[in-house]
Amino acid sequence: MDGAVFLAALQLGDSLFPSGAFTQSSGLEALVADGEVTDVAGLRDLLRLHLLHRLARADLPVLLAVHAAAAGGDLDTVLEADRLLAAVKLAREERLASSRTGRRIAAEAARLAPAPVLTAFADLAAAGRSPGCAAVAQALAAQAFGIAAEPAALLACYTFGSALVAAALRLMRIGHGDAQAVLRDCRPDAAGAVEIARHADWRDPRPCAPRIDVAGARHERAPARLFAS
Repeated sequence: MDGAVFLAALQLGDSLFPSGAFTQSSGLEALVADGEVTDVAGLRDLLRLHLLHRLARADLPVLLAVHAAAAGGDLDTVLEADRLLAAVKLAREERLASSRTGRRIAAEAARLAPAPVLTAFADLAAAGRSPGCAAVAQALAAQAFGIAAEPAALLACYTFGSALVAAALRLMRIGHGDAQAVLRDCRPDAAGAVEIARHADWRDPRPCAPRIDVAGARHERAPARLFAS
C-alpha cells in the first residue's frame, strides 16, 4: 500500500468520517444492561464473536464481492449483494443501523471520490430503492479511494471494533487502555475473519450469533437507550 492509499484508508476508517457508526453499540448496550457483558474479557469475547461469526460469514464476503463488482462496473451484482445482506440482519435496529451508516458512507464517499457504481448506489440507496448496507458502501468507498479488497475488509473489521470499544467506554467501567488492548488482542481474529470470508459464498450469507440477535431485539424495547442499536 503506497502512501496516498494508506492515507485514504486512514481517512475512511477515522471516527471523524461522518458515517454515524459511532452511534451504534451493536447489541452491547442490551448485553451490559442484562449483565451478560461485565468486564474487559467479556468485551473481548463479544468482539471476537462479532468478527468470526457475523462479519466473517456475511458482511465481509459481501464486501469482497462488491469490491470486485465495482471494479468491473457491475452494478447489478452490487444491488443483489445489498439485498441479500439486508435479508440476514434479523433485528430491526441492526438493519436500520446498517442502512443509515451505509447511506452516509456512500453519500460522503461519492462526493469525495465519485465513481460510476458508487454514485449510482448512493443515489439508489438514498431513494430507498436499495437497502444501502454499510458493508456494501464500505466496499464501494474503498474501491473508489483506491484501497484493495482485503485491506478494505480489514479496515471494516477495525472500524467495527473501534465503534464497539468506544461504546464500551460509555457503557462499562473500563479505561482507554483496556479498550486499546481489546483492539490489539483481536487483530488475529480480524485477520481470521477476512480469511474465512475469502472462502465463503457471498450469495449464501450465514451469520450466526443468536445471543447478539436477541440482544438487538431486546434493545429496541428498552426503556432508556444511549445508542441506536
